[in-house]
Amino acid sequence: MLSYRKLAMRVLGRPLHTGGGIDSPRPASQRAAAFILTAAMLTTFTAPAFAKTWYIENGDITISAGKTEGTNKVSQGSTTDEEDTDTVITNNNRDTASSHTVTIDAGNDKVEVTLKDVNIKADSGSALTSNGDVTLTLKGENHLTGGNGDIYGGDGITSSGSLTISGGTVTATGGNNTGSDGSGGSGIYSVSGSVTISGGTVNATGGEGSKNNSTSGGSGIYSDSGDVTISGGTVNANGGNGGTISGGDGICSSGGVTISSGSTVTANGGSGEDGSGGRGITSNGGVTVSGGTVNAKGGSGKNGNGGDGILSFNPVAISGGTVKSNGGSGTISGGDGIRSLDHVAISGGTVKSNGGSGNLSGGNGIISYDIDLSGSLELTAKAGSPNGKALSRAGKELDLNTIKDKLGPGAKVTVTDANGKVNQVSIPRPVEPEEPVIPEESSSSSDGGSATSSAPASPFPGLTVTDKDGQRISYTSTQSGNTLTVCVGRFTASFRISLATLRQLRAEGIDTITFQTILCSTTLSVDELLAMGGEDTEVVLTHHIRSSTLTVGGKAV
Repeated sequence: MLSYRKLAMRVLGRPLHTGGGIDSPRPASQRAAAFILTAAMLTTFTAPAFAKTWYIENGDITISAGKTEGTNKVSQGSTTDEEDTDTVITNNNRDTASSHTVTIDAGNDKVEVTLKDVNIKADSGSALTSNGDVTLTLKGENHLTGGNGDIYGGDGITSSGSLTISGGTVTATGGNNTGSDGSGGSGIYSVSGSVTISGGTVNATGGEGSKNNSTSGGSGIYSDSGDVTISGGTVNANGGNGGTISGGDGICSSGGVTISSGSTVTANGGSGEDGSGGRGITSNGGVTVSGGTVNAKGGSGKNGNGGDGILSFNPVAISGGTVKSNGGSGTISGGDGIRSLDHVAISGGTVKSNGGSGNLSGGNGIISYDIDLSGSLELTAKAGSPNGKALSRAGKELDLNTIKDKLGPGAKVTVTDANGKVNQVSIPRPVEPEEPVIPEESSSSSDGGSATSSAPASPFPGLTVTDKDGQRISYTSTQSGNTLTVCVGRFTASFRISLATLRQLRAEGIDTITFQTILCSTTLSVDELLAMGGEDTEVVLTHHIRSSTLTVGGKAV
């Protein structure tokens, strides 16, 4: 490769010195031009940051934010603070775990790192440690395992700050506890800040506590202060088994736990070898489920209590999705399916919540100071044996007769007590009739207005009524004063009219039109509609049970 100086001389037309003689001096103007060009090229051709793949077998990797936005500084072995635009960490051989670890320090900036088929098993401590605003993009299958410890096992991932995970697959496993007390490590442990999972597959498993000792299992995902948000992907979070204290939780958050559409979450508490079972999901800040699929199960307590499926010290709110929550079995008592120390509100979705069985007492399907059931939910709650309650509100079984007025169409609540007795309340959905229920003919109105019946062949070429499938149907039209009323005996139907027809009606003295279905009535101003479009524009007014929508020229109004 030519040096910048040689390249500058070539550009200026001076032959390169290749022999043993001495070149004659160049004119001053040429020397100045060469100097200027060389300086410019040194500036122009400064080596930029570039994307690089880093192999974990080559040593520990440390990453921090670069000097310019979108770049990182990477150090490994003898390489220090190398500028990198797209940092990718991988293994030469993904089937063989490396003991080298990854440390990411974003500081007050943001760092994005891609893990591609990484396989790390730390000798001690965490496989990956992050600080600040860090995003992990996953490609392929990644394995991050914390080291064993005599007090605390290391974590698969330890985070301080904001941690976001998406794409690919990661299996994060906490190290085991090997001493007489302490706990196993967590699959993912957030010391501070939030944990957000927006896609991919995350398998997070807590490490084991030492058997027959005062130890606990680690949590699958543990957040010490921030929220846990799952907005997409698949999450399998399993607490590790514990010793004489308890099994670990599947997901444990000192903040809130939020799960939305596009997510599939399975959270299992670990069993207590000689203690209580862990919880499927534990939250201090509340649990909110608006969509997706959630399976939460408490662990068993061999000589203690079964763990709860979902335990929250603040409200549990479920408005959509599918939630299955089961309390674990216990030698003393069974765990609760869903337990809130505030209140439980279910307004939609499908929920199945079962209490676990115990020798002395059974768990409750749902227990809280208040249970608010409303909307078109589908709820099945079952009491655990021997004496649990299906729906325990303030210590008493909820009377289903008190909630009927708050349930919407299609709602169903089924409860089963500890003796197997089933009680149910349901609200049927309205069924549209096959034929109109309003007669096709009506008499003159009481105020002297005329009454005119019509069939699918409309007296106005630009006015039709269609059913939910878009087929024309019969309707009844009556005129009273300056108001034209169109009636149809359906729960769902659409009134369609062109602005040209509206203009004709306006000329005949009609200034308002009322469209009536079985449960809904809407009145429109002809003048206001005419001001919204041209002659060929179509107005469509649709009624669906008790709601209505209006479009003019295909645009919602």
